[in-house]
Amino acid sequence: MFDEIAWLEHAGHDVAHFSTSHPDNQSSPWSDYFAPYIELGEHADLATRDRVTAAARMFYSVEAAKRFRRQLAVFRPHVVHVHGIHRQLSPSILVEARRAGIPIVQTLHDFHPVCPSDTLLRGGSEVCVPPQCGRRNLLPCVVHRCVRGSVAASAVSAAELLWRRWLIGRADLVALFIAPSRFLADVVRAGGWSRPPISVVPNAVPEVPASAPGDFFLYAGRLSREKGLTTLLAASVRSKVPLIVAGDGPQARELRGAAPATVRFVGRATASEVAQLLHGCLAAVVPSECAENAPMAVLESMAAARPVIASRVGGIPEQVRDGVEGILVPPRDAEALATAMLRVAGDRELAGRLGRAGRQRALERFTPAVHLQGLLEAYRRIALP
Repeated sequence: MFDEIAWLEHAGHDVAHFSTSHPDNQSSPWSDYFAPYIELGEHADLATRDRVTAAARMFYSVEAAKRFRRQLAVFRPHVVHVHGIHRQLSPSILVEARRAGIPIVQTLHDFHPVCPSDTLLRGGSEVCVPPQCGRRNLLPCVVHRCVRGSVAASAVSAAELLWRRWLIGRADLVALFIAPSRFLADVVRAGGWSRPPISVVPNAVPEVPASAPGDFFLYAGRLSREKGLTTLLAASVRSKVPLIVAGDGPQARELRGAAPATVRFVGRATASEVAQLLHGCLAAVVPSECAENAPMAVLESMAAARPVIASRVGGIPEQVRDGVEGILVPPRDAEALATAMLRVAGDRELAGRLGRAGRQRALERFTPAVHLQGLLEAYRRIALP
């Protein structure tokens, strides 16, 4: 999102920001308008009254609406472009934009339009494709405790999604959805969203300098069960190739205890540290077992001219083509993953060819310029001349 703002501003467009006052926010000249932030995670230490307030605010935040109304009176945009407004800002700001006569574009980053937990993971771990929850029946989410393993949290999230569907559908609040992948667009349409229309605008990655490949494989991302790390470690045992794992998450301790000697964990890494690791690796591995939308880990690896060995799930095949920019394997298949890793490790010419093709594809299809063009075309569909 921040890159998107920078690209718009660089192209000469005026952009105002609206968010919650999160302690990790970047500085913004518009921060006086930001709505208060309430921690909603599983480790949030909230009194009962605050929990009720936070839950109610998921449905309609009066404070966010009031502050956004004030901002719209000062900065009169042609388009309101929203990203992840559920949980904190709520659809209340959509109502304010509609009242002001300003069309709304919403980028979908996850599966929230069809899944109360956003992830299409049943019970928090099993892939739920096609979704068990229907357009009006979200009871499976509650039965399987899909949100933080809690019946209460799952029920609140299911109710919020039903309310959001009703409000957006009844009032036509959103003029256009943007999806980073055709896969996400198809899932949302199949989930009953016949409107608004959906434009597919792929994510983008800046061009980075090329470098000579190293000898190790790299996984960079969240250490959680749906990301396929258990399968990756099993593949590492079989292949015995060197692997660096960068990231943190709920599965970190378990994975460290099960890792063979060829695997090194480096913990949470900054964006610059990940970039440095990419430039030093032979290939990147994305062994996800969930329905990935359009992971940046794939694009960043392609931009660095590193072949990608990834699961054939979600929107990943739209980014990397099997045998062209990388190797796609079935999810949860440690043997197939190990075979692919050994194939790349044993054939430097193949690794170089796949990496160069990935870089070329990134430069042609996933650049900031291409993304900006798609974004402006989406805006013109609903507002701009």
